[in-house]
Amino acid sequence: MTTSTDAAPLKRVVTVSSLSLNVVNLTIASGIFALPAGMAASLGHAAPLAYLVCAVLFGLVGLCFAEAGSRVGTAGGLYAYASVPFGPVVGGVAGTLLWVASGASADAAIINLLVNTLQSVIPALAVSWFRVAVILGLFTVVAIINIRGARNGVRLSVLMTLIKIAPLVLLAVVGLFVIDWSQLGWTTMPSLKSLGGASVSLFYAFIGVEAALSMSGEVIRPARTVPRAILLGLLMIGSLYVSLQLVAQGALGNALATSQTPLVESARIILGPWGGAFLAATLALSASGCIAGDLLSTPRVLFAFAQQGQLPRQVAAVHPRFGTPWIAIIVYAVVCATLALSGTFNQLAVISSSGTLILYFICCLGVLRLRAHKVAMEGEPFVAPGGPLVPILAMGVILWMLWSLSLQEQLAALAVVAVVAVIFAVHERMKRRQIRS
Repeated sequence: MTTSTDAAPLKRVVTVSSLSLNVVNLTIASGIFALPAGMAASLGHAAPLAYLVCAVLFGLVGLCFAEAGSRVGTAGGLYAYASVPFGPVVGGVAGTLLWVASGASADAAIINLLVNTLQSVIPALAVSWFRVAVILGLFTVVAIINIRGARNGVRLSVLMTLIKIAPLVLLAVVGLFVIDWSQLGWTTMPSLKSLGGASVSLFYAFIGVEAALSMSGEVIRPARTVPRAILLGLLMIGSLYVSLQLVAQGALGNALATSQTPLVESARIILGPWGGAFLAATLALSASGCIAGDLLSTPRVLFAFAQQGQLPRQVAAVHPRFGTPWIAIIVYAVVCATLALSGTFNQLAVISSSGTLILYFICCLGVLRLRAHKVAMEGEPFVAPGGPLVPILAMGVILWMLWSLSLQEQLAALAVVAVVAVIFAVHERMKRRQIRS
């Protein structure tokens, strides 16, 4: 098999519909199946207010991502959105947070959840060697599909998205007609502190947009496609989340706060016994769909790192036949599988939330710099309305979210950012010395 390590151009095959569905796929993960109970435990019947806070945050951040994506059409998504305005050191920090905090560690957790779920149906998965074989087999199959072409990877991601959200949409639509609406009212407003804490927890369920944008180098007409895909994806995600919260609340009432499987229990009440089993199967499909979507998107971050000389040049190899970053896909799949098998991903989970918030802050700040330098790589860019208001408001909400985290999470995130920044600063200094000599 002949390959190339040259920085060959990736094929632009990703449309508005496929990118928006990939946003949905990477955002709606297995956590949605427990989400309504957590929100009810935090805020009671006033739980929908937390969704309003997150809708405001992701509406603002989504507009910043849309503008950055329309101005920077190279591969890497948020890594490119930070590298172009701030240079390789800040870009390296952003890229590392992207593929470690919200990528590899999340996949490791998801695959373990999937295997644990299947273990109740297939007891043989309790045997260690069989568990290892399933984990390696899943990552291998998904990696091969993505190597054989971005179009194949997009099709798999779209198919898994449609399969996993169809039962959730069915539950939401049918449930809104049969639930007890008297269970949805509340008489007291939650405190600002409790609302903030619940919103931080809910924020994690919206993470995923940044991973989908990692394949920006393969998007058709980015200035037009990226903004539309982000806004369409966030609209679908927000509508489904709120609908499912209302349905679970109307179906279970006060019992929702203590439910271990709120959507499965709601499905049993609304759709009958088969509905609960159907939703349980959907949990496994949801986990598989997220992995398929992430192995389509996040390897493009490693590809972009290698193009900029921040990883070995071989990682930027583009397959001459399929036009995909095949080495980056293999490297990323190996890292994800290793984390899943070792279990060390639990340590990364401590910093994933705060790391993602820092990543968002960098990119929102980068929008202001991209505007100031009038960067427009792919035609007339989309410009978020209100001048600097949208990025500034987004950064303000992010700082509030970071302030709401525990001191341990804040210090861990700052330590990781500092270490990564030092590594990339030293790397850049050594590279400059080599060029001079």
